[in-house]
Amino acid sequence: MTGKREAMSPEQVRLYSKNLFDKFLLSDLTTFESYMVYIPIKNETDTYLLIDYLLNTGKQVSVPYIDKKNKLVPVLIEKNTVYEKDTFGINIPEQIQIVSPDLLDVIFVPGVAFDISGNRVGYGRGYYDAFLKDLHCITCAWCYDFQIIDKIPDVSPADVRIKRFL
Repeated sequence: MTGKREAMSPEQVRLYSKNLFDKFLLSDLTTFESYMVYIPIKNETDTYLLIDYLLNTGKQVSVPYIDKKNKLVPVLIEKNTVYEKDTFGINIPEQIQIVSPDLLDVIFVPGVAFDISGNRVGYGRGYYDAFLKDLHCITCAWCYDFQIIDKIPDVSPADVRIKRFL
């Protein structure tokens, strides 16, 4: 799955990401106020168009950050946020302002694969499962169509299902 994604050209990523963004604009997900959006790596669907739109429409936007306790926490970003690379090579804000997870309405979740029941294969560290387990907000896969399969084998009880797809 990651090989197929990483083989995509920048133009393919751009076009697919734009189509995904257009689906978002037609959905009810635009009506919420507080979002957490991942920063893409390794040819994941581009979320920068989504982030720019949300910020330009006055929404609160946060991105995932791994803190010193090795826990995923949402951190606020704004239009003028300056980024630096973390240990995973992901852009993170230079200034860290943690947002209470309970204030999030929608979380766009990355993954390697998803199944039609909402099960997810991540990158193997369990950050999102630990973060999402007690939250009651909308979780949405922001992914390529080919990442959605019929069934993920060997789902763990600790795995948290995604509630929505675009």
